[in-house]
Amino acid sequence: MRDFDSNRIYEILGEEFKNIYIVDCKTQQIHAFKETDVLPGFSAHMLYNDAMNQYIDHCVYEKNRDMLRIALSFNSLYTRLENAGHFNIHYQSKTDSEIHFMYTHFGCIKDHDKITQIVIGFANEDLDIRRNNLDMINNVITPSGLRRKVLIVEDNELNREMLKATLEDEYDVLEAVNGEDGLQILSQNYKDISIILLDVVMPVCDGFEFLTRQKSDSLLASVPVIVTTGNNSQEDELKCLGLGAVDFITKPYNTRIVMSRIDSVIKLRESSMTLAAIEKDELTGLYTRQAFYHHARTLTNFMTDEIFNIVVLDVADFKLINGTYGTKKGNEVLIYLANAFKYYIKNGLLTRYEGDQILALFHSKEKIDVDRIENNLNKIMEEAPIPNIRVKLGIYENVDTSLQIPIMCDRALMAVKSISKDFKQNIAFFTQEMNQKLLAQRQMENDFKDAIKNREFVVYFQPKYDVSSEQIVGAEALVRWQKEDGTLISPGLFIPLFESDGLVVQLDEYVFETVCRFQKDRMKQGLPILPISVNLSRASIHFSDVVQRYVNIIKENEIPFGCVPIELTESAALYSQQILEITNQMVNAGFKLHMDDFGSGYSSLTTLNELKFTTVKLDKSLIDYIAKPRGMKIVRQTIDLGHGLDMKVVAEGVETKEQRDCWRAYANKNNSSEYHKIKSGCDCEYDKSKFGCERWLRSLHTSTCG
Repeated sequence: MRDFDSNRIYEILGEEFKNIYIVDCKTQQIHAFKETDVLPGFSAHMLYNDAMNQYIDHCVYEKNRDMLRIALSFNSLYTRLENAGHFNIHYQSKTDSEIHFMYTHFGCIKDHDKITQIVIGFANEDLDIRRNNLDMINNVITPSGLRRKVLIVEDNELNREMLKATLEDEYDVLEAVNGEDGLQILSQNYKDISIILLDVVMPVCDGFEFLTRQKSDSLLASVPVIVTTGNNSQEDELKCLGLGAVDFITKPYNTRIVMSRIDSVIKLRESSMTLAAIEKDELTGLYTRQAFYHHARTLTNFMTDEIFNIVVLDVADFKLINGTYGTKKGNEVLIYLANAFKYYIKNGLLTRYEGDQILALFHSKEKIDVDRIENNLNKIMEEAPIPNIRVKLGIYENVDTSLQIPIMCDRALMAVKSISKDFKQNIAFFTQEMNQKLLAQRQMENDFKDAIKNREFVVYFQPKYDVSSEQIVGAEALVRWQKEDGTLISPGLFIPLFESDGLVVQLDEYVFETVCRFQKDRMKQGLPILPISVNLSRASIHFSDVVQRYVNIIKENEIPFGCVPIELTESAALYSQQILEITNQMVNAGFKLHMDDFGSGYSSLTTLNELKFTTVKLDKSLIDYIAKPRGMKIVRQTIDLGHGLDMKVVAEGVETKEQRDCWRAYANKNNSSEYHKIKSGCDCEYDKSKFGCERWLRSLHTSTCG
């Protein structure tokens, strides 16, 4: 574990906690940072769950134990901190027949938005009340010279007046009689409100709904909430913690505890972050995405008579800029583009939407002038800090303001994505055709689960043909989507979509299981078995336990590993330590590895050298030029390379007699005893009711397919 960042830890907790511990999220081990008293369980290098359970058993009053075990398990704690950043847990401790009020504060340290360390501080609330009373005398006035504001959301007038009377000497108090009014007041005053006291049981909009809606807006969610409750329900407390509350106060109110907890939460918030850090991007000074969402929603709701447009600016090949000129120059480019965009966008909001994307929402009564925009864009590119920069614009004109803000932005992003690889066009408008494509993709995602369940994905076998023996020596499993109404969806439509959203992991396993069952059926019938390779996508390679899952499927079907080789695309198999570990696991388990699409643009000799492939499959783009002298030379050199590494070679997509004859002539000329397998153009469907396509099954005993 790396050295502790003392400044960061004290920034999160302050210095008054008697005991402070750090949890390494990778190992879940406890490390003592400050230990005034030795706490049961919290010894060096204990696992967090073991340490916390021992502490609860020895130090926590019996009636609080069950709630704490649930709320403070490592997984619950991690998830809670991902959403809230920090929170307090209050409980009672019984020592020497005395009951003490205790609290533990939990915070976290992040690296690239991922929690790496959890910071835990233990304190005695009885002592803290006295300390906070002294602090409040000296710190009533905020640094800006204005008193802090507290929002009370409470439907019971008597309770509301009691809280107001308790607080009004130290704070400016805002009041709301239900959650709906509270959200409206919060939306208008979130910059000035330091804390919210929220009742759970209210009409119109109760505390749970308030927290849910507040959590959906990162700016409103930045204001901490203390829940006030009179029923002492552990379920309600856990639910509120899960929705973003940081603390609890029980009714009837204890004035000292109310003031202590409010002051503690406010100081923690003010020491850990400022609103400017939430609202503004540090590099460009533009709004962050979440701040933009908030203000854009307010703007469109307020200016209902205006016509709004969204424009997104995207830098082509920005990674190449960083790689060529360095990140400092890349940052300079982004700052320049942000300032240029601000110059041309007069009536709207701007945000750094992604790393190299700047997005603007603006209102105008005039129709967008494409020629003027193109002239301005050309000027921006010409005056950029580096030469030959390419900037593209996606425009969603006359937006439908009834849509959610992220959906509006997605439409502009769809437009710019449509020209991302177009070197001639720099401006694109969102069209209904794009929207229909998006809706079709969403429909495919929605239908995926039922399609898997109903076995709508049909596996086809494309045979591999040995040009020397003129026999079928294997096949590759391909997948098509045939819906219940008979509609056939091309893999070119659903495979890229499922690769981007992660559903391809389930689809890969589905195809693998289908092929394994097919091979098992052939074994039972005493029929010949030839290897049928199955593709494994990039997403599946990085999926946890993928090797063990596939091994289990092989064992369940009681078939040899060699009859189901695994194909990895060239781009997915680019050499890295992680890929090396996974491929070694596959080979050690018994799988044969094939490299797919070799020569498609990502060729890596390091990959061929380091990873244990038994077969390399040449991409169709190479085979298309095999009849030409230069093309044949490239193919020959690639074949020799494969053979030199003791690999078999497959040519993908041989579709003409001339291509086949060239391949055969080369094989005969070299008198190679290696398999020169060639994929024919025949797709043969595997139908589970027939145990395979009849043409393909016959071809196992003959020299042709079909």
